[in-house]
Amino acid sequence: MLCLTACTSDADPAPHHSAPASHHPSADPSAEQKLAVKAKSALDAATEQGESMIESGVERVSDGIHTQPDLSAGRSYKLTVVCAGKGDADIVFTPGKAAASKSVPCDGSVVFERFTSSKALRIDVEGKAQATGMMAWRINSV
Repeated sequence: MLCLTACTSDADPAPHHSAPASHHPSADPSAEQKLAVKAKSALDAATEQGESMIESGVERVSDGIHTQPDLSAGRSYKLTVVCAGKGDADIVFTPGKAAASKSVPCDGSVVFERFTSSKALRIDVEGKAQATGMMAWRINSV
């Protein structure tokens, strides 16, 4: 009890200093959740019936999307990405012969990219400088 009383006393002579809070738009969990719902809803609305989903997710723009999906070489697939927030992101396929790089605006637009898989395909979606928000993505077989 003594410590509790002493720890909560208003007569504490030591000044309380706290580090200033840094506010980054994508660091606000409530804002991130709203943007994630917006991106996921747009992604779900754009997905055609009958397509077979291979892989999907929702990521922060600052984290990006990085996947090396287990796909059948020579088969056709479709990557769908929706970015909700501010700025732009770039889709990059490695090796580049799978599909050309493509820009994704973080305005809630749905971006499709059809590609043919190679044996060791890597897909990265990186936010450009100052880009914030959430990205929903899905790979479907075509």
